[in-house]
Amino acid sequence: MAQPDGEWPWIEDRPVFTTRGERGGNVTAVPAGAVLGSFTRRFRLVVAGFVVGVAGAVVGAGLVVSGPSGGSSAGSWWWLALAVPAAGFALLQFAGVYVEGMPLMMRERPRNLLLLAGLFGGVAPGLAVLGALNGAEGVLLLAAAAAAFGCAVAGAFAVRGIRRARRDVVRILRLRASGTAYAGTITGLPDPGTWNHGGDVPVRYRDGDDGAEHTVTVRVNTWAHEIPVPGTRVIVRRDEDGDLLVELDPAHPVEYHPDSRSYEQDTSGGGSM
Repeated sequence: MAQPDGEWPWIEDRPVFTTRGERGGNVTAVPAGAVLGSFTRRFRLVVAGFVVGVAGAVVGAGLVVSGPSGGSSAGSWWWLALAVPAAGFALLQFAGVYVEGMPLMMRERPRNLLLLAGLFGGVAPGLAVLGALNGAEGVLLLAAAAAAFGCAVAGAFAVRGIRRARRDVVRILRLRASGTAYAGTITGLPDPGTWNHGGDVPVRYRDGDDGAEHTVTVRVNTWAHEIPVPGTRVIVRRDEDGDLLVELDPAHPVEYHPDSRSYEQDTSGGGSM
């Protein structure tokens, strides 16, 4: 997967500014130097492996508990030989999707929805196999159908979210590459009364063409203890259509608001890194 060199860049939790109201898992986090990866055959195999691993773990665990219909329950613990390796394999593939999915989407929510769809996609055939081995038991088959439905719903939302995320990544990379850059400054703090995984802050910048000063309101998505103070330097990028991208200026250190108590009723964090 194409991504910046060094450690996994999405592990760094820094304030992210959005201009279209995105928040939480819908915030697009594009680290410096990142490029949008493509869905390779390897990644598709990792997703498929996660589904297969979950299915095997469900079958193995189910047979440990009940054993196949007509079989002896005394030796059912032997099915741990299927359940344990399958669960370990599923966990390994889960980690692969979790890590390698970020360079492809750069948003948490669609990646998590993809994992949820894969989970349901493995549970459904696993329960169906258990139902067949237990004489087509109705409860298991009904649960398998419900899991299949969950897979379809989560998968549909994941596909939609992935498409939206990738379009936003393309927009951000385009603005970084060709947008006109202006030096800007954060001029205020978010309103504690409306704080919800972040808040709106005013950003002032001066147009280099006519010297006019502009102020825009953007949303800062961050933890309560990592709110940039007024005066923090940012870079505002704008294209000919007026589309904006606001990012922290890497040439200047970031100072955070020292008194976060009024914001700390929200302990979930607003950054999407």
